[in-house]
Amino acid sequence: MSSKRLLRRFAANIRRKPVPDNHKFFVIFNSDAETTFLKCMPDISPQKILVIRLSSMGDIVLTTAFVRQLRAQFPQAEIHFLVGKRFKEILECNPHISKIIEYDHSLQRQEILVFKKDFVKTLSFKKYDVVIDLQRNLRSWEFRRGLAKKVLKVEKARFEKIALVRFKKNFFKNTTIAERYRRTAAELDIQDDGRGLELWLPEERKGEKGIGRTKHRKENYPPESKPHHVLRITHYASRVTRIAIAPGAHHFTKRWPLEKFAELAEMLFKKYSCEIVLLGSVADKEICRKISEKLSFIAIDRSDATSVFDTARELDACDVLITNDTGVMHIAAARRIPVVAIFGSTVTAFGFAPFRVENRIVEVSDLPCRPCTHIGRAECPLGHFNCMNLIAPDTVLKSVEELFLKNIDF
Repeated sequence: MSSKRLLRRFAANIRRKPVPDNHKFFVIFNSDAETTFLKCMPDISPQKILVIRLSSMGDIVLTTAFVRQLRAQFPQAEIHFLVGKRFKEILECNPHISKIIEYDHSLQRQEILVFKKDFVKTLSFKKYDVVIDLQRNLRSWEFRRGLAKKVLKVEKARFEKIALVRFKKNFFKNTTIAERYRRTAAELDIQDDGRGLELWLPEERKGEKGIGRTKHRKENYPPESKPHHVLRITHYASRVTRIAIAPGAHHFTKRWPLEKFAELAEMLFKKYSCEIVLLGSVADKEICRKISEKLSFIAIDRSDATSVFDTARELDACDVLITNDTGVMHIAAARRIPVVAIFGSTVTAFGFAPFRVENRIVEVSDLPCRPCTHIGRAECPLGHFNCMNLIAPDTVLKSVEELFLKNIDF
């Protein structure tokens, strides 16, 4: 809709029905559908807010930009966050959150109700002013039901996912997941601050007791105040280049073959004499071991990480991350580490590209069978796995050099 037509409709609405004192008009733009519309809604200034995102690692890291923007809009509010117990660490030191509520994914329906009842008893108020559900499934519905005066739910984009996977029609219009989270709360007038994701380390909150202690003043996020690439270039004369490789992923079709990772590591070592650091969780230990066995040099194996903080610290000591489409990619983005991301059965159109960090995407863009899923599969449905097998180590090396290495004088 053009701006002139929008203003005419606004004027007509005002003439027909006056706006109540506690209401105002919002101009809402939906880039996925390329539509703009007016909506008259209460002028909400919530002081008790609950955000819900239960899983998984990458999705929760992607909420952190929205949480910071929410805090900027409501600096005096209590912002609580319901998150899966396994992923609590991602938010544990976040200064924009007043309270973290740990959720156990093993709970059955009746147990969820008991957990919810016990939790409500701990609150100093009867209801939240608003619940922002960024998960939007049966579990999040069961928990939020009756907890708030108003509920805002993320748009799951089911039609767009089906259209892209089944019919290869893209209606997403390049909207990122982080931006979709922000638009969930459009009527709260949350502003995009143009900044990226955050993952705070305990040492960056030294001297502060608990989360949310400094919520009334602007936070200075360390990876932004001391740009990573500037520090690395400054110290090149006295240090060896370190390149992190994260070869794991939960789903098979999101994993570039380990033989190709090993070949790439050999190329990087021989050409640049750099250190190679293998990153991952305990689940990735076998993959990293097999890669190490194929190398002619000793790689630094950090694949037994049980802490998100430890992974973030390892990334801070590296110059670039080469990764599959997985949670480590978003941790690197949050720590402002340049990323070379390899996409196989999934595509960036779903909104999961590295968010607001220097990056290169490596993919086979002209495959008619791609994407075959929006989350990953246990095996290639056609048996050829061309989305990954056709990506050569030379191609990934070129992306690494374009992103970072070509600017360094070895």
